[in-house]
Amino acid sequence: MRYLISILATALMIASPVMAKEPSEKAEAANVKSMELGQQLYLHDQAAWHGTDALAETVDMSAQNDLRGYVVEPLDNGNLGLVFFAEDQEGHHEFARYEVAGSKVIGGGVHDAETRVALSPMLESIVAARTAAIEEFKKQEWGFCTRSSANFIGLPPDEDGVIKIYLLTSTTEENSYPFGGHYRFDVTPDGKVKSSRKFTNSCLTMGLEDGPEGQKPYALGVSHVLDKHPTEIHYFQSYYIPARVFVIIDGDAWVLNKGKYEKIEEM
Repeated sequence: MRYLISILATALMIASPVMAKEPSEKAEAANVKSMELGQQLYLHDQAAWHGTDALAETVDMSAQNDLRGYVVEPLDNGNLGLVFFAEDQEGHHEFARYEVAGSKVIGGGVHDAETRVALSPMLESIVAARTAAIEEFKKQEWGFCTRSSANFIGLPPDEDGVIKIYLLTSTTEENSYPFGGHYRFDVTPDGKVKSSRKFTNSCLTMGLEDGPEGQKPYALGVSHVLDKHPTEIHYFQSYYIPARVFVIIDGDAWVLNKGKYEKIEEM
């Protein structure tokens, strides 16, 4: 295991034969939950990314003074609805709406000037939860790890009505992946921050470059000390990183590959 950690720390291109310790039942259950959240984060991020591109092709974003942001909601067909909302004297209303399937915008556009669609109560609750999360973020005196605009993801209420709000450091360089500067806020139905957390103790940005003669890296290694299992941020990043992600926790190696967990077997 020490040999694996050494190899990952020096970013070698070939994995070593090792046997990972069997995760505890509690850690495995938490790991599965992290996988599910990581997939949600990825799909919401894809919807925001590609929907924003679609909107920018239609309007001058800098000229939309009433535009306040976006929220995402699940649709009955399994796709996601991306809603850009504006504000007037009557409150928030939809400025544009897009339907996104995975990484592809398949419909939608800017609403007619005569059409006013108020935000649904559920979307309003996410907007309110984001406001509460930002206030808590400021109170904690946390910060991001790049100078570019942070990313926002708000998941729909869970079975207890709790809304998870994520404020994420954005990627600014190709082949550079920030694991630090990400935060989660759990907001109750009455708009109170129930709990909040950071996912690392400091900024941690990992690079991934091709090896000699264009060899593609097998894995990117990162150590983690705040949890006994990979977090949703590790899984979220694994969708974007073109290699396996080895998360080293207490000497154990967790291998993440495009949002899935794999055990390392002895070779």
